[in-house]
Amino acid sequence: MDDDTTDLLLKADALMRRTRSYVASKPPPAAVPFTPDTPEATVAPSPPDDDVPVLTEKVTDSEAALATAPPHMQQHLDALREELGRWLEQELPHAVLKVTDGLADQLMGELTHQAEKNLLPRLIARLDGTGRDPD
Repeated sequence: MDDDTTDLLLKADALMRRTRSYVASKPPPAAVPFTPDTPEATVAPSPPDDDVPVLTEKVTDSEAALATAPPHMQQHLDALREELGRWLEQELPHAVLKVTDGLADQLMGELTHQAEKNLLPRLIARLDGTGRDPD
């Protein structure tokens, strides 16, 4: 194995060890260089590489935009955020009621249609005595 391959394997091993938090064993006190014949338990983890990013939380595009805003814009962003919150508190209940009223109207129309189509003929047949008795 050439030096480039060994170096690459050492970097990959260090990355895997950094991201595996479930490994229960403590690293050995003396660092043993990695070779294909070395058992995994005897290889000491490498120090973290600064050039390999580790994602610890999900960042949305809007959060990234807010985080990169210049300091003099932060006051304006806070004011916009506050105004948006007030507007949502005011408008959201009306929007929800409008949608639920529409759904209630749609449900009533569908139930009325089904009752006229299925239930009404059964009720008429039952009153005429031609319908069957329920079990």
